[in-house]
Amino acid sequence: MDGSLAGLALVKRGSEVSNRKTVWDVAEFFIVRAYRRKGIGMKVAHDMWKRFPGPWEVRVMQSNRTALNLWERATTTFNNGGAIEPASIDNDDERWYVFAFQSREAA
Repeated sequence: MDGSLAGLALVKRGSEVSNRKTVWDVAEFFIVRAYRRKGIGMKVAHDMWKRFPGPWEVRVMQSNRTALNLWERATTTFNNGGAIEPASIDNDDERWYVFAFQSREAA
C-alpha cells in the first residue's frame, strides 16, 4: 500500500481440517494494524479466491472474533450476498469455524 507492506496471505493446497488434498487453504492471513478496517483484507481475500479457482476452506478460531467477522463478511460478499454457514469443529482444545465454498475463475 503506497509502497509499504500492508500484510500477507499464504495459500496452500490441502486442508488442515478435512484432509482433502485438492482444496485451497488460507494457511496464513495478516493485515498490518494501520491498514485494517479499510477494505484491504476483503479485497485481498476476494482477489486470492478469484486467482485460485476451485474448492476452498477458510478456518478461523472461534476466539478470534475480529477474524471471524472478516471471514463472514468476505465469504458472504464473495458469494453475492449468500451467507456461507461455517461448520464448527473442535480441534486441539479450540473451536474452529470452517467456511467451505467453491470459487470460479474471473470472467
